Amino acid sequence: MSVKCQFVAEEDFCAECGAILPLPQRAPATIVCGLCKAQWNVKPMLNKLVYRMEQVYEKTVAESSESVGNAEGPEEERTCTKCGHNRMSYSTRQTRSADEGMTVFYSCVKCGHKDIEYA
Repeated sequence: MSVKCQFVAEEDFCAECGAILPLPQRAPATIVCGLCKAQWNVKPMLNKLVYRMEQVYEKTVAESSESVGNAEGPEEERTCTKCGHNRMSYSTRQTRSADEGMTVFYSCVKCGHKDIEYA
């Protein structure tokens, strides 16, 4: 005797396997589950709000003004990859798990270019 499991699914999920169903571009349409290949007929959605939200980040951690750099902190002899100057300031942060090395943020004291080294 075989046992078949069926999900009680919302309309955005496959009732056969539980995977997220792709959004149709228009309705009526037939969509196919990307995982189990089950097919579903999609009817037009009336009185439902469909929206998409995006967030764009302008700066990376190394580029932000609150971040390291600004030619402050200890300096060492290191060649800037942008201008070739031989002095860079640096600071370190623990950006990964505790059993991994520190991340070193370098900033050129001449042009302000920033480099990152994952130690």
